[in-house]
Amino acid sequence: MLIALLAPFSLLIAYVLHHVLSHQTLLLKQIFSQTIFNTIQLARLIGPLDPYDPLTVPDQVIPDSNSASEISEAQARANQRIDDARSIIDFSYAGPKIELEDRLRLRALANSRLVAAFGINTSLTSSSVSVHKKFRKLASASINKSRADWQKLYGVCMDFLQREKARYGRTGIGLAECVRCLCFVVVLVSQFGVDDKKVDKNLVKRITDGINAQWLKSKEDGEAVKTSDSLNHDLGMLFGNLKTSVAEENGTGKDTSIDPSEALGLIMPQYETLWRVVLLTYVTAYYTQYDKRSLKKRVKDIPSCLGNAATEKEALKLATEGLRLYPSNNSIYRAATGPGPLKSADVQACHRDFNVWGRDALEFRPERFDNLTPLQEKAYFPFSLGSHKCPAFGGFGNRMVTMLVVSMGRALSPETGKLNFEDAQLDNRVGIILPTGRDEMENWSWDMVRV
Repeated sequence: MLIALLAPFSLLIAYVLHHVLSHQTLLLKQIFSQTIFNTIQLARLIGPLDPYDPLTVPDQVIPDSNSASEISEAQARANQRIDDARSIIDFSYAGPKIELEDRLRLRALANSRLVAAFGINTSLTSSSVSVHKKFRKLASASINKSRADWQKLYGVCMDFLQREKARYGRTGIGLAECVRCLCFVVVLVSQFGVDDKKVDKNLVKRITDGINAQWLKSKEDGEAVKTSDSLNHDLGMLFGNLKTSVAEENGTGKDTSIDPSEALGLIMPQYETLWRVVLLTYVTAYYTQYDKRSLKKRVKDIPSCLGNAATEKEALKLATEGLRLYPSNNSIYRAATGPGPLKSADVQACHRDFNVWGRDALEFRPERFDNLTPLQEKAYFPFSLGSHKCPAFGGFGNRMVTMLVVSMGRALSPETGKLNFEDAQLDNRVGIILPTGRDEMENWSWDMVRV
């Protein structure tokens, strides 16, 4: 009789313990994810004050799954943050009907440091409608690629990386330098039709190092930075030694000489938006993500599938998720319509918001793009928005990122080499979110191992 009486009581205790432990496990996972996010933000706060990095970090509290009202309130706040970011990006903050010249002016004022640092005159830095239209025409023409073009570019990638392995594999390949030079060479081939085998790697290294140094200086003090004579000299040497082709609207191109500053203005939007995304996505996809089982299957048809909408969809999700976690521009800036600081749209915060993307928001999961919610679709804008959306939107950007990441993953693979962060917080860790500062990746290397 006693056993019969105790049995229901025991079941009740077991149920309560199970509920409590399940809740605690969920809470621990929540705390762990939040700790990672907060650590990254704290590291950015401790560093030098950066007026271009306002840290508009959203509320990352994940409400109890049993509370529908809390979920609704959290998502409403997230929705408002997304609306605020979108209004800055698409210029609607400045009024319902703002003319093209005014939109260009608000963008150019926010990017004035790039003119001081690089001397470039493009759609991103000029309020001139004619400059804007010319730039868009050249940029749009150069991204029209056939399937054969993609296979050629993939071959350029693999040839470059094999030369890097032969030269540095045993002593260690510096990944930041390698990816910068790779992306720069691929942009030269894609944008100007140069012969990659005639490109001087040492010259490319000096140019990419120079661009990186100038970019960092412009972030530190946009008013004091000046153009670099050595960078302009190296660009002059590069284009003086190469036969280049500037694409026309019909895509045929014509041989021409090109001014170094004009060349840099065409190169920068592709090169600068590529290299960090490629490096971070490569390291995450091939080394630090939780689940690598589906990766090889997802990208097995690269490069032959590129440009074929029917067969490239799954492979391109590699880039889609990479651009979510590591957008090319963490924030997008516009000038205020009156006196005041720059307006800042925190793209990275929208792309990582737990209240939008769920508890796995900081995990690399390309399959999440199989079925996005309306709020997730609204929160995702790696190529900007509206009429000023990047010309790479619509396939080219995702194809380029995917091709570069996969070529890195195959040439510098986990099966033939070891990744070294030279950082105890990152080495031998799985599922980590990587630092995104351009000066935080310089010590990362890939070392060949004996198979």
